[in-house]
Order: sequence, then structure tokens, then C-alpha cells
Amino acid sequence: MQSAAGAPYRERVARILRAVPPISEPAIGPAELARRAGLDERDAPRAEAAMAVLGVLGVLELRTSGQGEPLFRAATPIAHGCIRSLAEHLDQGMEVFLNWGRAEAGADASAGGSAVLSGPRFLFAMESRRFAETGTSASPLAAAEIAQVVIKEGAAPGGESRYLVQYDARSRQYQLIGGHRRPDDGTIEHTVIRELEEELTDFTFHQDSDTVTELRRFERLAVSRTSGVLTRYRIVLFHLRTRRERIVLGPADRWVRERELNSGRADDGRRILFSALTDLAGGLAGLEPAVPAGAGPSRWGLVRRHPWEAMGLVLGLLGLAVSILQLL
Repeated sequence: MQSAAGAPYRERVARILRAVPPISEPAIGPAELARRAGLDERDAPRAEAAMAVLGVLGVLELRTSGQGEPLFRAATPIAHGCIRSLAEHLDQGMEVFLNWGRAEAGADASAGGSAVLSGPRFLFAMESRRFAETGTSASPLAAAEIAQVVIKEGAAPGGESRYLVQYDARSRQYQLIGGHRRPDDGTIEHTVIRELEEELTDFTFHQDSDTVTELRRFERLAVSRTSGVLTRYRIVLFHLRTRRERIVLGPADRWVRERELNSGRADDGRRILFSALTDLAGGLAGLEPAVPAGAGPSRWGLVRRHPWEAMGLVLGLLGLAVSILQLL
């Protein structure tokens, strides 16, 4: 709800909206619109400004008189209903869209309920349409520098190489390990090393055993699935080489085949974000694997990650063995 201080202005705008004629009546200009709203002609610019906002929503039919004056009326009966509903929202101090601070713009909206009126989802849909209509000439509203790293698993005999991706619950898609460059990252190489250590389980970068090599720099325009606005991404793609025998996977990590990367869809049906494949000369086939094929979990790695659980299991087994020996 809005404060009482904003009530007079909201009331005037609501009266202007209610004065917009339906499609069955002639279109009118700003001065006549202000007069029908019970305001004086000095409010004509305010009425015209309100019509400009409605025009962006597509609910108005816009015309021009012989004298060059803009004329307005509702585009359809349903559009007229929308305009009148906005007037009611203004009078009641209500807001149309909710949750503007929520970073799930690209999430799938459920049918019905407040999810449909989520501000970030509306913004994502609005920006996606703007981008679709205007293409690469569309002006981005934000910029971001991204570091991503290709981590390749060797191919088993008769099999295919696989590549490590991680599921991002906020954007509801798989993507390569990596993320946004922060102000305190000295270089983009620092960004990719930090992301490796933050996103991979039990991973600490060691200069004597780990190497990241830059593969490609490129730019992409895309609507962010978290902020909801058209963003110019400057992406630096790296390749990880390591002497490790394996990469420990977390709950959100999985290996996918190049076929899945190419299709943009994992075998489980979830989307994969990987914009660089067409920019890499020769694709990914020539890259050196970071780990050998089928480098699965190590039993000792499990012990290191869960020492107390492992000790409890050992003690339990010893107790069971003693009990059995006493029965013999």
C-alpha cells in the first residue's frame, strides 16, 4: 500500500484513466481527457503523460487529429477493462506487480496466483520481447564480465568425452563452472580460479598441479534469467588442465556429452547454457581431458569428507564383530 502523501496524485491519475473512452466511442485529446476527468486544462500535459505510459502497455488506440493533436481511446473492450482496473489499483493504493527484489526472473511462472504477477518475471518477458523484436540493435540495460571454464573428462573405450556442468537453481539451467567478475578480482584469471574453488567440492587450486588456459573471448547479448534485463555479456572461456585423478562432484554437478551441449538440453530435459561452442575453432574435441574417463568417487575421498560418520561406522562394525565373537 502507498502512503497517504501520494493519495491526491494517485486519485488524479485514476480519474484520468477512468475518462479514457472505450473503443465504441470517439477518441479524444489530452485537454478533453482532463476535462472529462474533472480537472482543468492545465492538467492536459499530465493526461498526455499518463497516456504515454498506457501506450507502452498496448492498451490504447492512438490517433492524430487534423491539427496534429494526439487522440486516445481504449484499443479493445478488454484493454478498456485493464485501464479501469489500473484506476482501481491507484484508488486502493495497490501495486500490480510484486516481488521486485526476487532474483528469479527467468523461472517458469505457475498458472494463477501471485507468481503470474511477479515483477521480475514480467520484466524478463518484457525484455525478451523487446530483444526478439529489435535483435542485436536493442540497447542493453546492463553489462557483465563472465569467466567460465571447460572441464573435460576423457572418453572411455567406445564412448564419448564428457564435460562438467553445474545446475543453477535460480536460473533453472545447467552451466559451466564460472561466474561474474567481482570488483576485487585482480584479473579475469583470478575470477575463474576463485569460481573453481567456490563451486567445486574439495577443490583448492595449486599452481604446481592445476593450469587454466584462456580459450576464447566473445560477447553475447542475452536477457538475464536473474536480473530480467537485456545484458551485454563479455565472456572469457578457459580450459582446466590438472594432474588430479578425479574431480569431486557435488549434488548440483554432472557430466554431459558434447551432444547435450550442442542441443542446449541435458538428457534429463533441463536447459544447458553454453554460448561458446560455435565460437571455438574445432569445437571441444581437440581439448586435453582434465581427468581420465570414469574417474568416479574415491572411497578415501568419502572418508576425508565425512570423518566422523566414517569413524562411527568403523566403531559400529567393531562392536558388531565383538558381539559375534562372544556368541561363538
